[in-house]
Amino acid sequence: MRTYNFIGVLLFCLFAFTSHAQEISISKELNLRNYYAYDILGEVDDRIVVYRDKGFVKEIDVFNEEMENTISTELLFEKKRVDVFNIISLDSVFQVLYGYFDNDSMYIRYRIYDRRIQLRDSLTLAAIPKKSIRKKFTNVISEDKNKILLSTVDENENIIFLLYDSRKRALEWITNFIVQEDIARSLSSIELANSGDFLLILNSKAWFKNDEELRMILFKPSDNTQRFISVENNELVKGSLFLKHDNKNNNFVLSGTYGEKQKKEIKGFFYLCKPLNSLKENEKLSYVPFESSFYEELLQGKKKKRRVLNDLTIQDVILRNDGGIIFVSEIEREYSRRNPYNTYSRGSDGYSRRGWVDYYNDDIVVTNFNPDGKIEWNKVLYKKQFSQDDDGIFSSFFIMKTPSRLRFIFNDEIKKNNTVSEYLMNPKGKIARNSLLSTAYQNMKLRFKDAVQISSNSIIVPSERNYDLNLVKITY
Repeated sequence: MRTYNFIGVLLFCLFAFTSHAQEISISKELNLRNYYAYDILGEVDDRIVVYRDKGFVKEIDVFNEEMENTISTELLFEKKRVDVFNIISLDSVFQVLYGYFDNDSMYIRYRIYDRRIQLRDSLTLAAIPKKSIRKKFTNVISEDKNKILLSTVDENENIIFLLYDSRKRALEWITNFIVQEDIARSLSSIELANSGDFLLILNSKAWFKNDEELRMILFKPSDNTQRFISVENNELVKGSLFLKHDNKNNNFVLSGTYGEKQKKEIKGFFYLCKPLNSLKENEKLSYVPFESSFYEELLQGKKKKRRVLNDLTIQDVILRNDGGIIFVSEIEREYSRRNPYNTYSRGSDGYSRRGWVDYYNDDIVVTNFNPDGKIEWNKVLYKKQFSQDDDGIFSSFFIMKTPSRLRFIFNDEIKKNNTVSEYLMNPKGKIARNSLLSTAYQNMKLRFKDAVQISSNSIIVPSERNYDLNLVKITY
């Protein structure tokens, strides 16, 4: 474990705000070669827990406050082949929800472990006939982590839902939804509220391409009912879609960008913000065009021949306590370096898309709406990031959220020796840019968009290089 204290005055000459010290703690490497995935669970009783999946082998690593690796062990299950649906931290314990086939059934189970990886509880929740499962289970977790919705498709293309309550450690609801109009194939996403109510979002790709209405289905497990909802489409072209549920105010937020047909140009934002229970059978969107001065600001830096805004995407929606909302968008685009007409392959795998793509992640746009839906202010946070053939995993940014300010943290450039910067923003939109640290000679490549906030003043950022994973803890 390595720990460094970075004082802004010593490292950098100019700060927009008065800089405070950051403590940077870096863990030793965890090997990722031949692993399928990993997940940073965050804090479990003041320990940082990381899950690594190697197929038949599932491993847990535990780190203390100084980022020293104190435990590394394999999780053992009833069967060698298990499907881990999710692992989440629950204050002083963490929970593993998983399933495995035995004879003619899939058994859905949970396990509860403490920070020492001691098993505290386990139980079989359900046994589902094997013939009723035609696809792998998907899962959605509510914001408070208390509700988990599992779903799969049976032999008749009907959707099986299982709603699990982490507090009660029990299945609250299970149903076989008889699909109409090929809903299983048109399902785009699921939005789950803390209450257990959830929305199926259908045909969103078709909504962008033609004049179809966006279809949704609202499920209420408490009374086992469902209700169909459609959202208008019109002559305006939808360029992106972002969904979020405001559990504090019980508002469902559907948002994105729009433009005019015939022109590949974004003209403003659209949104729908209503309580789930108030959604009607037919809903209309609100459209907010960009002011001309703000639009010109977004076009800064674009070449004269390409002075068209066509690459703005909403990355997050921040929900204010008073019912207002903040859109956080980013200018991002991808360009393929392959000739689209050249389809011959090299070797057995051919040319993969990943190996021929340039990624651009530029300015961040923050738009603050009051509870009445009017824009209070717009801010542009300038940055430029470029990378090739890496899926853009080191680009974009992380938002560290506290009641008094937002921190937008990002890599200045995507390269070996890099500096990390942040924008600080207060509730009135006042911003300042600070330099945080340098990765020179630290053998780090930080994935900020996959960071995890563990407290009001600390985040954990994964760093990946040459199949090695380091955890970097930044504390303000």
